[in-house]
Amino acid sequence: MIYVLHDLIIDTEARTVSHDNIALKLPDLSFDLLVSLVEMAPEPLDNGQISKRAWRLEQVSDQTISQRVTLLRKALEDDPKNPTYIRTIRGKGYAIVGSVECVEDKDLHQTRRSAGKCNLAAAALGLTVLAGTGAFFWPALGFVEEQEAIAEHAISKTNFEILIERADAQLSLHQSRETDRGIAMLREALVEEPHNFDARLMLSFALSTKATKFDGDEPEEEEAEAIARRLISEQPDNSNAWSALGYSLGAQGRMNESLPAYQRAYQLNPSNTSALSSAAHIYLLQGNLQQALMLEMRAKQAGGSSRYAEIQIFQILELIEHPATDRWREKALSLNPEQVVVLREIARSYLRKGNPMAAIETLNQAKGEDRLAPQILRLRGRANMSLGRISEARQILEGAGWRGQYNLAALDARSGDNEFADTFFKAEKLAAIESDPDPEPRIQLAEIKSAQGDKDQAIELVTRAVSLGWRDVDWLKQSPFLGELMSSDKGRIIEQRIERELEAQRILIAGTDGLAEFLGTD
Repeated sequence: MIYVLHDLIIDTEARTVSHDNIALKLPDLSFDLLVSLVEMAPEPLDNGQISKRAWRLEQVSDQTISQRVTLLRKALEDDPKNPTYIRTIRGKGYAIVGSVECVEDKDLHQTRRSAGKCNLAAAALGLTVLAGTGAFFWPALGFVEEQEAIAEHAISKTNFEILIERADAQLSLHQSRETDRGIAMLREALVEEPHNFDARLMLSFALSTKATKFDGDEPEEEEAEAIARRLISEQPDNSNAWSALGYSLGAQGRMNESLPAYQRAYQLNPSNTSALSSAAHIYLLQGNLQQALMLEMRAKQAGGSSRYAEIQIFQILELIEHPATDRWREKALSLNPEQVVVLREIARSYLRKGNPMAAIETLNQAKGEDRLAPQILRLRGRANMSLGRISEARQILEGAGWRGQYNLAALDARSGDNEFADTFFKAEKLAAIESDPDPEPRIQLAEIKSAQGDKDQAIELVTRAVSLGWRDVDWLKQSPFLGELMSSDKGRIIEQRIERELEAQRILIAGTDGLAEFLGTD
């Protein structure tokens, strides 16, 4: 069905919305909300009805629905105080402004009048009704031809092709709910064509994205790796398959294995610059900041683009206190506003500077379901701890899944309850952490040990993290659990060691041809 709402054309089959012949990019939930309102026009929908029609759930919180309406209005550039498309009716919910016209068939020349709430009128001929006047105006001939071409093309597509396109559109939004929907669409498509190489490749990347950005579970991480390995066995020289393997290994914390996979991806295809940026992230975690910047520069010079290149460069520059730090932070925010990874790193920056209120304000920029992403909740919990809001911090951290468990254990230990904290130091748990080259888990264990009063063990864990590449001394000094420890003699020794490592990186970066120009220009 095609609906016409003022200057919007809403195609429920293709799941597209266009405004003045320009396609609008709407997340699945926003699209479903718009269609739900349009289908019931002119009647309003209350929150209970919206929950069932758009979310397909019995109950969704009023706040979540309100946030989604705000997102939809923003995408449509609809002023809630003077609405063109969606109005709020106090005590009744939301309703469409004006009349809705509909077309039942894709062929605009062979439509028939629709029964029920939706009136066909002039939309069947590509006409637009001026609301409240009964008058019509003819669109440009090119518009009608364009709609016919779109309709003909849509009809010629297979269900598999439609599912792949929709999945790609959902995944490109890099939002939690949309990522889940993209994965579901890919699985449905693969039922029809189980051996399709590109669809399986997309699924591997999507599963790894869910794991790294939105805390997917272990079976999904392992599935992403298994898919990538099968693809490589089929096409050993496929650069993208090697990138998928590197991504899946990194999602599992196996950085030492993922780095060679990314290097192989780039070796096979030097235009695969996303592999360079991904390898740069591993070097960043390992404390090899100069090498990370070199790879980011090489990727940019090759004309490549990575969604998180700018925020990674910002992280590095902040650690070495580079004068271009603010510039790269602003670039990251302008290129990827409201993205979880970008907001997370900006919030971390404020926390390491001792400004938890600014961190909370940054985290509040996350939209919809992303506000409940575990990475966001963990940092919001830490910010509340820094502000002394312990009960609120606990409540937030409990919703952060495993990412909040370390901090909850440290809070328990600080209050004298070591039962939960001790579970992190069982042999099996420690063995898993010891095999993980990521230094951050050692910092989290050090916070627990410090909260338990075991300062020597905490120092040992922090020292091990530094050996693995941890370079963020300000995070340690602002930690609710390690701050006092870092002001001790042993803590100052660690600080001095990190500073020596950073100074070595500053010297390397300053002496690298082209880096100064790259970092100082847009």
